[in-house]
Amino acid sequence: MRILNIIILQLLLVTALSANPEPDSVTSDILLRTFIESDNVPLNREVIYYVELRWQGDLNKYQIKEIQEPALTNLTIRGSGSSNKVNALPDGNMQSIKRITFYLIPAEIGMSYIDGMTIRYTNTASGQDESLISGRIGVKIIEPLDEPGSSPLVSILVWGLVIIIIVGSIIYFFLKFQKRKDAERLRADAESVETTEQKYLRLLRETIQFESDNIKESLSDLSHLLTGYFTEKYNLPAGGISTGNLLEILQEKDLSEETFARIKDFYPRADMVKFAAEKVNISEFHRLYDTVELVIENQSKGNIDES
Repeated sequence: MRILNIIILQLLLVTALSANPEPDSVTSDILLRTFIESDNVPLNREVIYYVELRWQGDLNKYQIKEIQEPALTNLTIRGSGSSNKVNALPDGNMQSIKRITFYLIPAEIGMSYIDGMTIRYTNTASGQDESLISGRIGVKIIEPLDEPGSSPLVSILVWGLVIIIIVGSIIYFFLKFQKRKDAERLRADAESVETTEQKYLRLLRETIQFESDNIKESLSDLSHLLTGYFTEKYNLPAGGISTGNLLEILQEKDLSEETFARIKDFYPRADMVKFAAEKVNISEFHRLYDTVELVIENQSKGNIDES
């Protein structure tokens, strides 16, 4: 039992010394103390190392000439900073404190070390140069901590939200693009649909020839085209309808007197050329062509104007 008590006492002494590190130097007028914020530092955190100098008197009593960067094992320096402070002691004297802070980044998990460093200074009153040497400090680098928002559930939710936004955007723009394409296609289809009048005006201009040596055949084609127009326009029986029957049917339709008169003028003249072998000159053919064109155009416009 006595041995166990001795061991426990020794452990308590070691712990106390570690929690309150002794000054690195006590023989100088300047008190040097080096320490770290924590003996166990996660890999994704910084080791904060302090070098503290204390002396009695004003700050200008000593001029710090050189503070070397410490030699490091498993650590790299990210940066450093310094601060000065003057305190009033109970006995009325002044105490000056100079603190240098080093920010160290761990390289890997395991033990890291901050070796001793030399600090040179000058006593401004005597001009004497002196130096201090700090002790070595060890720090244990442990497993990294989870960063804020880095839990698996949060990551899953974040990535899920990102995927939903991306997929939603793709669907939205695809549907918008498809809707625009459909509208363009419907508009193009509507524009491309020919009316009966547009169809026969196109056929009139594409198929009827004006060669003087083929006027009789061209007039026959012109007669067939006009009959085809009325057959399609009014859903008449295709083929075998005589000129007389056609005129009787058209007389019952909603045609103006002028239009019907033009039709009555056209068909008898075309039949005389076709069946009675009467001759027709190019000038008369042009007149008959214009008659057919005018009849179809007026039907397309929905009104009958005299030209």
